Amino acid sequence: MKKIAVLFLISIILFPNLALSQGLLSTIKGKIVDAKTKEPLPGANIQIIGTYLGGSSNINGEFLLKKIPLKTCTLRISMIGYKNYVSEEYELELGETVEIPVIEMEQTVIGMNPIVVTASKQRQDLSVIPHSISVLPEVELIDRTPLRLDNALESVAGVHFIENHINIRGSSGYTRNVGSRVLLVIDEVPMMNSDNNEINWNILPILDVEQIEVIKGAGSALYGSNALGGVVNVITKSPSDVTRFKIRTVNGIYTTPVYDQWEWTDRTLNYTKNDISFSKKFGELGMNMAFGYHRSTGYRTDGEFLRLNASSKFTYQFPDASKLTFYGGFSHENRDEFIEWQDQHNVLYSSPFYSDAQVRLDAIDTYLMYQKPITAKAGIKIRASYLSSLSGDQYERTKDYFPAIGFGSEIKMDWLPHPAHNITFGTEYKIDGGHTKFIGEHKGYSVAPYLQDQWQVFRQLTMTLGLRYDDYRVDNSDYQESHLNPKLGINYTPFAGTILRFSGGSGFRAASIFERYLSFKYKLFTAMPNEDLKAERSWSFDFGIRQQITNNWWVDAAVFHNDYYNYIEPVEEILDDFTLQVQFQNVVRARIKGVEFSTKGSWLGDHLGLQANFTYMDARDLNTGTKLSYRPEMLAFFVPSIKIAPFEFQAEYRYASRIDKVMLYSYDQRVPQKVWTFRAFLRLKNFTAIAAVNNAFNYSYTQLERNLGEIRNVSITFMYDL
Repeated sequence: MKKIAVLFLISIILFPNLALSQGLLSTIKGKIVDAKTKEPLPGANIQIIGTYLGGSSNINGEFLLKKIPLKTCTLRISMIGYKNYVSEEYELELGETVEIPVIEMEQTVIGMNPIVVTASKQRQDLSVIPHSISVLPEVELIDRTPLRLDNALESVAGVHFIENHINIRGSSGYTRNVGSRVLLVIDEVPMMNSDNNEINWNILPILDVEQIEVIKGAGSALYGSNALGGVVNVITKSPSDVTRFKIRTVNGIYTTPVYDQWEWTDRTLNYTKNDISFSKKFGELGMNMAFGYHRSTGYRTDGEFLRLNASSKFTYQFPDASKLTFYGGFSHENRDEFIEWQDQHNVLYSSPFYSDAQVRLDAIDTYLMYQKPITAKAGIKIRASYLSSLSGDQYERTKDYFPAIGFGSEIKMDWLPHPAHNITFGTEYKIDGGHTKFIGEHKGYSVAPYLQDQWQVFRQLTMTLGLRYDDYRVDNSDYQESHLNPKLGINYTPFAGTILRFSGGSGFRAASIFERYLSFKYKLFTAMPNEDLKAERSWSFDFGIRQQITNNWWVDAAVFHNDYYNYIEPVEEILDDFTLQVQFQNVVRARIKGVEFSTKGSWLGDHLGLQANFTYMDARDLNTGTKLSYRPEMLAFFVPSIKIAPFEFQAEYRYASRIDKVMLYSYDQRVPQKVWTFRAFLRLKNFTAIAAVNNAFNYSYTQLERNLGEIRNVSITFMYDL
């Protein structure tokens, strides 16, 4: 398979007609302003439709697009908070600079068709995407006052967390923080821990995020392993034309628990989260840096933690319109680990049997990316990435841990050979390695070519055809897996404002090194290795409709059906000596089907707002006919809001139905999750204050057996944008 990557690179070098056109090239000069205030709009994205050429507006709203080998062109302009704009067709004179009329963009409260990149690994309007995708822009993310990325994702339709383990439409359940079936990528670069294939939600600061995109259903046709249930793509901010400092501080205290006997300390339990970011362009060199500090006493014994993270992003724009990007991040987490409560009368007390458990995780994540437009209708992207994660002192406080190392590389080309075809093809190569005394030392190798064609059959109908082949090996042994993952997508717009979509495809997830080789004993708990684990497979189907009701109100509905084969689950057995033995096994043939509804709207001049979603799932083990563990049947999220400038008031309600099946303590009482949060905002020009009461009614529930959910806490947030 390594030969495939070499042949692909050679094909790009020798690909016909990809040299930049020689002779006269045109230049377009323009300016973008707010339609109402006439103020310039910096940072707007400009693209020439039917090409890969484009740019962005500067601090004065001005833009300059050079080296355009066309006689006519049409511009598409997008910017968060504004309606997408499509210009008239402009006549160009080769060798001349054409100055177009000032472009006026209208503000919008609700983004109807935001620009997304996750579905096709390139920037596209949501209206042509065949998948169910949820988009979380920066403003919505910050308004929820999240302390980490996973806190922000709780508002996304179909997303549910068991502790920090993410489920998209019930794909994952809970696997003891090993082997996520959801892939996390940062700027399209996979960022999964290399030994256990899990997600580190502390991997980057909140203020570094521009947008989060969540694609639901199998994504292996473009992203490979771990995208079995979906993909979370975190898009980081690009450097700003003007100097920008942003500071956010969140401070909160926990109130007393519901019952007096649950109190375990007289001191005030509290947390603080501080973030700062800096962004600036110095000519063609851009810089973006962010830092986060998060400390908490916790709301129960063994709940104290310290989290740090930092990131930096540097970009350089070359004269030939190519761009080099370097991204680097660091995260540190040191926390006490609450395994389970002492008893039902002391739910905030850690069981003395596990009171010495701790977790430490240090991670470094970097990537280097080079993007170059080869012609107006072809572009290439080459990237290399590195991720190191070090777990330590986890249970027995030994020093036998070494960093889990992951190397990745990808070469990708986008090509428009015909106005009706948008082709993406490339090859990805990856090495994952882990080394601790619990798993030994092992490495996994994978190489995967992929191809996708987005075919505009006619103006209202678009079809997407994709295929990826993954070859995966472990160490230098004879163990080898090959997976061919196709996908089909259809997007149809019968009327203005109505989008029908269908997607179907297969996915896979190779067993992580931890699942395959984990072997250790801690007190009454024993983990057994299983070197014969097969990869999980899935077929995922989704049909949906997105309807624009008014300029500021849309609804989206979807029906989904997912079949899973060789599902890997921890199989637990209590032995004669009362020890608990766990081994990961291919034991489940599963089916998850359901419906999903979401809506977002604004009325009365943006004084009234509503965001709501609902998901119903039937998740079953087809071998036994029973429900899959840790999957709630229903999820709901509801946020009405009232705005009276400069104030805003929100009430947030999160619901998850009672989990019918768990792995341990199945006779313990379980209840639905019903959490209310109230927020009040004060928004001034460069300053925002947010007061919040989280879990306002102090509702008691468990996500994981014998682990009480977070009790009521009150927080105040201050944010400065300078």
